[in-house]
Parts: sequence; C-alpha cells; structure tokens
Amino acid sequence: MKRKCLALLLAACMGMSLAGCAETEAGGDSSAGGSSEGQSAAQEGSGEEAEDSENAEGSSGEQADAGSGEEITLRFSWWGGDSRHEATLKAIETYENAHPGIKIEPEYSSFSGYYEKLVTQLASSNAPEIFQVDQGWVAELSARGDAFADLSAYSDIIDMSQISESMMNDYCKIGEEVSVLPFGYNGTVFLYNKTLLADWCDEAGNLNMSSWDDFIRIGEELHAKDPECYMTTAVTDGYLRYILKPMLEQITNEIDVQDDFTLGFDKEQMARAYESFLRIFSQQVSQPYDEAVLYDSMQNNPLWLNGKIGGIFLFFSNIDTEIAGLDYDYGVVGMPMFADAQISGQECCPSLMVAVNKKADEARQKAAAEFLEWFINSEEASLILGTVRGVPGSASALQALESNQMLSELMSRGIQISNDTLSLKNGAYELNSSVKAVFVDYMEKVIYGVSTPEQASEGMITDLEALLKDLSGQ
Repeated sequence: MKRKCLALLLAACMGMSLAGCAETEAGGDSSAGGSSEGQSAAQEGSGEEAEDSENAEGSSGEQADAGSGEEITLRFSWWGGDSRHEATLKAIETYENAHPGIKIEPEYSSFSGYYEKLVTQLASSNAPEIFQVDQGWVAELSARGDAFADLSAYSDIIDMSQISESMMNDYCKIGEEVSVLPFGYNGTVFLYNKTLLADWCDEAGNLNMSSWDDFIRIGEELHAKDPECYMTTAVTDGYLRYILKPMLEQITNEIDVQDDFTLGFDKEQMARAYESFLRIFSQQVSQPYDEAVLYDSMQNNPLWLNGKIGGIFLFFSNIDTEIAGLDYDYGVVGMPMFADAQISGQECCPSLMVAVNKKADEARQKAAAEFLEWFINSEEASLILGTVRGVPGSASALQALESNQMLSELMSRGIQISNDTLSLKNGAYELNSSVKAVFVDYMEKVIYGVSTPEQASEGMITDLEALLKDLSGQ
C-alpha cells in the first residue's frame, strides 16, 4: 500500500502543539543506526567502534522479587558507538536518580555479534528485560514465541499515540500484539555537495535533479569536467538499499519481498532494474565499485572527504555525521525517479526498535514499560538522547527537538522531504540477512560482468524463492 511516510507523526505533533501540552525533548548526536544498516554497517546498527561493557548478566529469576518492596533491577542491552553509549548512560543515571527503587543495568557493545548473543540469551532464558533490536530481526525473533512481551498490555503506561498509526501497524504489531516500539525513524534522501555541483544548481543552490536521467546526465558531465569526480558513491549496502532496490520498487510499485513469502517482482522487472543500475557504473556516474567498497563509511572515503563526490544517498539521521568537519556547502533533495514511477522507493522505517522480554515477570515488565515511557516520550530523556538512535519516532520527542532547535537545518529539510514522499514499508523478511545476501550476491555478479541482467534476474529469483520457502516453514 502506498502511503505518505509518517504523515500521522507530523499530524500528532501539530495536534499537540495546538493543545499546548507537548513535551519537549532534545539532545544532539546523529550517530543513529539505519533500519538495518544505513550508509554503512556502522550506520545501520552502528559500526562505530565500541567496547563491550563489563556488566552483570544474571538471569531475571536471580533478581530481587519485584513484589517484595526491594529494589527492582532491569537489564537493558543495546549496541552503538561512544556517543550513543554516553547519552544512554546519562539517561539511565537520570532515571535512577528520580526512581530510587529502580536499578537499570546497562549492557552495551558494538553491532558485531550483538544479534547472536541476544539469540543465545533468549534460548537460555537469560536475556535482558529490555533489549534493542533491528527492524530486520523482528519477524525472526517473533517466530520464536519466547522473545517479545505484548506491550499493548501496558498501553495505560506507554503513550503509544505518540507513534504514528502507520508505523505501529507496519512495524510494531505482530497480529494484534504490540511486540516492539521504535526508538527512531529514518527516510532516504540525497545529500549533495552544492560547492561541487554549483553548475547544476539554481541560484538558491537547489539541485536541478528529479529523474534518474537527470542523475545520470549530471554525473556524466561532472566526470567529464573533472575525471577525479563522481556523482555518487556508497558502501555495498548503500548501493543495494539506496539505489538498486529503489529502482526496482519504482518499476514494480510493490514491496520486493512480500510478507506472505512471495516476491513483488518478476524476471523482466528485475532485469530492467539491473540494466538501469548498471548505468551508474558504465557511464562513470559512480565511483568504481571495487574502489568504493574499500571504505566502510563515507568518513573514510578520500573522495568524499576531499569534495570529489557530488552526493550520497543516506538516511536523514546520518546527514550531520557524514558532513562533520567538512568545509563545503550542502543541500538535500529527494530520490530521483523514473518517468512512470508512482512511488519513490525510499526506505522510510524505524531506525532502531526496543522490546521487553516476554519471560520477565509481571512486575519487571511493568517497570520496564514505565522506563520506556520516560525514555521514548519524555522531554527529559529526549533532551539527553537527541538523535543518537535516529530522529525520534515519538511525536512529542520530535516536537521537543524541533522546539529546542536540536535538529540541523539539513536534517529538518531531509525529514520534510522524506515525509512528503510516497513510499512502501519494508517487508517483514526484506531485511533478513539471508535474503539480503542473495540480493548482494547477484548485484555484484552484474556489476563485475559475471552475469548479464537477465541471467542474474533468473538466478536470483530461483534462489530467493527457495530461501523464502525455507523461511516460511513449508
């Protein structure tokens, strides 16, 4: 179903503003993760460098009886980089000071190995009471049946009206149960270097690009003018999620991997997407793939740092991170589109999500819900956390950041563009690691000339259909 991405979130903000009862929150750090990965592995889950904390990991059953009047201890696990860790620890300290009967034990690490550890903890009934999850994991973890407490039971504690109805229905609910809640949300935009692309901008600095033909033409002209320059670059995940898959969705107007374990495209449509995608390399619009993927983030790519890249596709939460320390003028524009496209193909989805352990006792689940209401919706928490987990998914938290001028002009513009753009939700298994690996495998076969677009399309569909059959349990 086509939709305006998170329109209800903005409507909620407007309604609260008129009522004069909005809570304001802010904080400032944009090391947010993408729905799964972002411009790099670091942005999706946070490839930022971080040390595992040495925190106690006793099982919930070993904690003090929550009904005895003794201190309740809640373990809270997440991944990220230093900025996310520091802000979260400060938020925990603030909450504990205001709630002397509650102790929050932080368990934080880098993204690498987090999922495997969480699955092991769930299997051994030793998972934290509160744990951060990636949107791409929700369907798999839910299928276990032992991971997620039903948060709808705590709707009298957590104000879920602050989350847009579309996000709740598309990403938070499994059946009638509320399994997860979003920490933040993201949408795809094109961040461009006005300084480098001045010849293709109007007097106000707006890039004259609306179609893929525009994108290709500007890239060709830029490279002809300066052979060291390219219109764009990306990491492996970026080429797939920000260019190839949007092209495919613009062609089909369908989710790539449907929730019923079927595909939303056929061989001809996939071949057309591959052919269009190949133009960015054959016509020297993108930095050569084998050069681009040497770098795990834009901040490590010399061409980006030296102002030789026209722009990059990314989640708007990562805008400030990617231009930090760079002395160029930047702008933001929406996704280029095919002439006959009805949707943009952008990802507009939760950046990170949170769940409560189903096996935690009732008192701890209730205490966890109370903490999450404060952590997600309160002004106090938002002022501390800012955008370390993406632009807030809570309307009250987003309004807080805007009211306190905690969002940069570029990020605010990115949010506006994304929210005004028609897009599709991610399918429940679209970001499954095995599914994504198949997409990457055939994308690279096409890039390196191992397979033609037609051969890759046929092989990929065969492999995906077999994989989806296994995932469905048929």
